[in-house]
Amino acid sequence: MEKPVEPYYEVFLSFRGSDTRNDIADYLYHSLTNVGIRAFRDDEQLHVGKEIGPELLQAIKQSKISIPIFSERYAESEWCLMELVQMVECKEKWGQEIMQIFYDVKPSEVRDQIASYGKAIRSHITKQLYTDETIQNWKAALNKVGSLKGWKLKQRGKGEFTKEVVQMLLIKLKKNSLAVSNCLVEMDNQVDKFMEVIGERTTETQIIGIHGMGGVGKTTLATIIYNKLSADFYNCCFLSNVRDTKIETLQDQLISKVLRTSCMSITNGNEGITEIKERLFSKTVLLVLDDVDQKTQLDALVGADECRFGRGSKVIITTRDKELLKGVDFQHELIKMDFKHSLKLFSKHAFRRDNPPAEYVPLSKKALKICDGLPLALKTIGSLLNGKERRIWEITLKKLETIPNGNVKSKLNISFEALESQEKEIFLDICCFFVGYDVRIVIHIWDSYKFSPEYSLEVLEQRSLIKIVEGNRLWVHDQLRDLGRDIVRERANLKPEKQSRVWNHEEAIAVLQMKEGTKNVEAICLTFDHQSRCFFKKEEFASLPNLRFLQVECGDLDMNNVRHFSFTNWFRRNLPTLLNLRWLSWSKFIQYFPSTNSFQRNLPILQNLKYISWHEFPIFFQFTAFSLVKLAILDLSRSKITYEWEGWNHLKMAKKLKVLNLTGCYNLHRTPNFSDHKNLEQLILKGCYKLVQVDKSIGKLKHLVLLNLEGCRELQTLPDEMEELKALTELRVGRTSITNFPEWKGMEKMETLSTTYCKLLSECNLASCSTSLLYLDLSETSISELPFGNFGSLVELNLSQSSLRELPDLIKTMKNLRVLRMSHTPLEKLPGALGLLEKLEEIHVDSCRNLCGEIPNEIERLSFLRILRLSSSRVSDIPKLPESMTDLYLEYNVNMRCPNLSNLLNLRVLTLESRYQTPSCLATSLDWIGGLTKLETLWLRYDNPITLPSDFNLLSKLGKLKLCVHQLECPPRLPQNLSYFVIYGGRLMDNAVINLSYLEKLSFFEVYNCVQVQGLEHLKNLKELRLSCLVSQAKLLDLTNSKKLRRIHIESCPKLVEVRGQLESLEDLTLFNCKSLEKMPNPLSFKYIKSLYIDECQKLEEIQGPEVSENLRVLCVGDLPLLEKLPDLTNAKELEGLKIRRCPRQVEIRGRLESLKRLEIWGCESLRQFSDPSSFKELEDLIIRGCERLEEILESDEYRDLKKARILTESRISRGWWAGSHGENVPY
Repeated sequence: MEKPVEPYYEVFLSFRGSDTRNDIADYLYHSLTNVGIRAFRDDEQLHVGKEIGPELLQAIKQSKISIPIFSERYAESEWCLMELVQMVECKEKWGQEIMQIFYDVKPSEVRDQIASYGKAIRSHITKQLYTDETIQNWKAALNKVGSLKGWKLKQRGKGEFTKEVVQMLLIKLKKNSLAVSNCLVEMDNQVDKFMEVIGERTTETQIIGIHGMGGVGKTTLATIIYNKLSADFYNCCFLSNVRDTKIETLQDQLISKVLRTSCMSITNGNEGITEIKERLFSKTVLLVLDDVDQKTQLDALVGADECRFGRGSKVIITTRDKELLKGVDFQHELIKMDFKHSLKLFSKHAFRRDNPPAEYVPLSKKALKICDGLPLALKTIGSLLNGKERRIWEITLKKLETIPNGNVKSKLNISFEALESQEKEIFLDICCFFVGYDVRIVIHIWDSYKFSPEYSLEVLEQRSLIKIVEGNRLWVHDQLRDLGRDIVRERANLKPEKQSRVWNHEEAIAVLQMKEGTKNVEAICLTFDHQSRCFFKKEEFASLPNLRFLQVECGDLDMNNVRHFSFTNWFRRNLPTLLNLRWLSWSKFIQYFPSTNSFQRNLPILQNLKYISWHEFPIFFQFTAFSLVKLAILDLSRSKITYEWEGWNHLKMAKKLKVLNLTGCYNLHRTPNFSDHKNLEQLILKGCYKLVQVDKSIGKLKHLVLLNLEGCRELQTLPDEMEELKALTELRVGRTSITNFPEWKGMEKMETLSTTYCKLLSECNLASCSTSLLYLDLSETSISELPFGNFGSLVELNLSQSSLRELPDLIKTMKNLRVLRMSHTPLEKLPGALGLLEKLEEIHVDSCRNLCGEIPNEIERLSFLRILRLSSSRVSDIPKLPESMTDLYLEYNVNMRCPNLSNLLNLRVLTLESRYQTPSCLATSLDWIGGLTKLETLWLRYDNPITLPSDFNLLSKLGKLKLCVHQLECPPRLPQNLSYFVIYGGRLMDNAVINLSYLEKLSFFEVYNCVQVQGLEHLKNLKELRLSCLVSQAKLLDLTNSKKLRRIHIESCPKLVEVRGQLESLEDLTLFNCKSLEKMPNPLSFKYIKSLYIDECQKLEEIQGPEVSENLRVLCVGDLPLLEKLPDLTNAKELEGLKIRRCPRQVEIRGRLESLKRLEIWGCESLRQFSDPSSFKELEDLIIRGCERLEEILESDEYRDLKKARILTESRISRGWWAGSHGENVPY
């Protein structure tokens, strides 16, 4: 059977096999695939004939990024040259990126075809196997790619180099986002105010605080900001509920998420601080700390004095306590909702519409006054009144009016009191213990109640007291959680020993040790760590006869503190008293027990256990210790159990078992026999990556609703008996090695099917379950045809990165479809039947390179369509789009006519790209843009001349504008609320200039290859400025008024002579290739300066000042022929990196450099000494080259401390270190 061609790649590797196949190419290929990047590695067996075959051609065209590895003999291969020509064509036609590696050659050798490259080209000419035109194409491609910036590998460590390349690629390809409330009402103003300050795509490090009273919407705002920024960060982490989470757990989550590792098992806060400092100092991180209530939490995670993360990191803190935000870069107070938005939010919950019925307007206004603009109160009280008759409204509002404003909990308590007793108890359980738990698991602890817990949960959700969020997790607002816990305390007259639920560790220990617990105590939670010195002694639980919930977490318990303790005796004395125990959960607890058979045989039996959670279960311990007769849930995640484990026999007693979770049991190669577990509803085998066989007895599980096999990467087949799973509603088999789905006729209740990243899956028969499916994910598979069936219930269909070429007629049967994803497929046409899908909200067809013809006119009928993404296609025409559109991404091609989008009055985000100079788009007029008054973000990329409308400045909501244009005719006055403005490559007609003087809110400005910019001296709120390739820019750059500037990057501005201004807030400064620059304020004296990079400024004579800033961390200077000396650096007590290159007049490095870790000096032939070499106590890495006078004296005893550092070659100094957290990226 012919090997199927991968439908889509992210990276194409081109290399000369004999040079690099078993070297850097192999390093890179495996490193990319290991982190999930789909890379195509050229196989020389595909080299047949003189033309590129269809498989290679397709691989190059479908890749996002091409990486040619230029080695010494690369150009000897005509195949490598043909691939390179194809890459250049894809770059010019489709905008594909080329990121080349210069392996053992110089860029000039490739660009100019000299040395080995010239010899290779001459050899091809002599052989006369190819036409002159082909040879010229090869030379042109070498010249174009050789002129681009790229990585230089020569003499660098391959492991370090590969890591750097992979990280950059991950950043380019990565996306993150979190879900937000589906009843979001007009957070826009708050978001805009926030983004004006924080900016977007800024590269400065910022710590921002959001404060406000509980229930005002801080978490929602933080989530929206996180989603807006996350696309630009590779390292993202959202830590929720900080207030109620142990510091060690938070530190562990932070490190694990950023480094993408398993848990670090942090045992104490000081250890966590050290780990964060050492592991994350160079990482650029987006971090949200939600609901902080203590300064110690900030100190342990972010740092007491300064951010512990890399340059460009953003930390967002939400808190009710404004005092905690002292010292942050910016504080944002979240204000209450105004009347208009309050009414809309209240109406959504009270009436399920945007406005109240006329007869309820007076009562609604009364309710709004009571809620006082708090979103939580508006939602909760609105939900309470939903569906109630007018009399109940009047009674309830009368009660609420007696409660003073500001007493939010008392108002929310009205909703609690309106619940039935069972609903109250379930709500209190959730508030005390179950926030974040899977509702499908915990529901079993409530199944002894008179009414079904499902109904009670539905009531709680309808009343807006809880939410069931992504992953079926229970979520409660912190105000409501506190309300529930306060109710428990008040019921017990504030006496922990009389509480029904004890969740606080210290209170729980006190209750147990003093034996003051009463029959009221039903649930208790204990959390021990390495510092715990008090532990159980004797019959602590004897006074808790009604205990039904026991959770014990030990973390890394210090056995020196408990070595005298007999676990065996404690169990024997205490467990017989827990006759009503139903929920038993421990972590790393039983591993401290002795592994004797007598101990296990003599353990008492707990007759009522329904839940056992035992992560990292020790293989020696058997379940004979417990009765499993009533067991409903067993969680043995991350345990070392195998197929041969003896415990499977005892587990046969669990006839009522409903949930079996074996996540991450990596030693399990086949499942046990399931014949004795006919009541099983959930079977989770996620991440059992050695699993190769699922026992055929799975067919006997008639009640199974969830089967999760994600990440069982060795699993190739599923048993035929699975067709007997008639109750199955959710099947997840992503990232397995299955090749096809057999025709399972019995699965008629299937709602969710995910096969994502099953690269070998080419067939999928879904006829029997198609009518019930709601979510179908066939992304990243080899499926080329949509499975046959009637998908009338389908809500979301994901076909992205599959091999699908066409949508069949059956698409018209998907009447309930809301989201259609087909990105990166070989799809050739969109059918008119799409217009029949009346509920469709999103269509994603970006990077469908084979898509041609016209988008069907029927799409105008889709009155709910909000999002359309269309790029890298050959579509010739765009019809009129529906007015409901809010987000449009459209990339023109050579055949497409530019549409008029003036009817899209609800657009908020618009991206238009045209990378071709085409007759259909010449002198493109965009007059209609001025009418899109709701527009917030506008990105335009045109290779044709464009004209912006004269009323462009009236777009009052436009905050972000990016223009990548070949020619801009008569730039208009810009919208004055812009906070983010980028313009690339804009040649202005009639020598016009861009005037920024009136953009008072502008915080980020970047310009590249433009003519001239004016008005920079008026930008008082500017925080980041990037100027590149401004050939006509004025000689003087006056930044005197820009006192908030933190980051400046100026590159290739040949006429710039002077930079002026006292830049008090500046942290990072880069000046590169400004050949006329003579004067500038002394950056080393700026109080907050942390990194300074100055290179190729040949007329700059000095970098002096009265005193160097003590905050300076990195100093890099190079190619400064007139620079004779640097100032004394003694005061730079934080200086960790110093790089001096090609400064021929530099004689001495002055100062005590006690913190210096990395030192690089080369090409400084006059440099002969350090004023105090004995101060280099912390030096780790050293490179000195081309400094003959200095090298002569390095052997003396005076320089013995330098010899302790690693003596590295030029390339071994990590470019990632210089660039990561300490300043501007050096051009690579």
